[in-house]
Amino acid sequence: MGKRNGARKGARRSGNPARREAERLHSGNVLGELMYAAAAPRAGVQPGAIIPVSVPALPEGVVIRDAAQADAGPLEPVMRLADPDNPDGSWRQLPTVIRQSLDSDKYTRVRVVEETSSGALVGGAMALPAAWAFTHPMLVGSPNAHIIAGLVAALDSLAVVDEWRGKGIARALVADAEKAVGSHEEGKFGAAVLCVTHEPELTDFYAGLGFTLSPDGIGIPSPLGFICHGPTTGFRFSVKPLRTGVQMQPMPTPYGRQLVVRGVMPVPR
Repeated sequence: MGKRNGARKGARRSGNPARREAERLHSGNVLGELMYAAAAPRAGVQPGAIIPVSVPALPEGVVIRDAAQADAGPLEPVMRLADPDNPDGSWRQLPTVIRQSLDSDKYTRVRVVEETSSGALVGGAMALPAAWAFTHPMLVGSPNAHIIAGLVAALDSLAVVDEWRGKGIARALVADAEKAVGSHEEGKFGAAVLCVTHEPELTDFYAGLGFTLSPDGIGIPSPLGFICHGPTTGFRFSVKPLRTGVQMQPMPTPYGRQLVVRGVMPVPR
């Protein structure tokens, strides 16, 4: 997978490309306080029941754990594998994102894979609210941006270093992210779907984990109308439902043949 840059070898690229414009519009702060500027939405919009997720066993010698603030430095070169050509990738905001992940009131999760013998970080992934919701023309300034962002999670910067690839670690990280963002804690809701923007050669990888490909992105019916979001040209967009009430169907939209995702939000009949 190192077509343009050998550093990409060992990475499972995800959500960064689709967020670059949002990062520019908000001076790199989309993953910062903008995302949590309003109170977290509460009950009344949660679709369906949680679809059970089983995290595969890891190979001997590594463990998955929550990222700690001290991990920001050693995790950066690992996360950069997921997006080596992007100088404004998510790795630049690791201290902020890890700090958010340590706050149980926020919907951000950062997990790392640690080598037990050396303590070295050999993999990691972020699971984030959908940052694009805060710059979508139909959602800017609306509290619905926070609702959509909470219900639509994004897998970001999934990476495993070369020497640990091919051992099922990436698959375990994806399942771990699903379980984390879909969990329904008392007083708050979990995500209804998990999305990932990825390179075309990773389509089969995500399909094997239950994701559905939509090259032109997704369309979400909502009380505001039809909310569409698509990936950067040259990348693909795959989606997996995390709730039983979610239905997905490829359909033509003004932005191409998108995957229409129903059941994320209640809409008037």
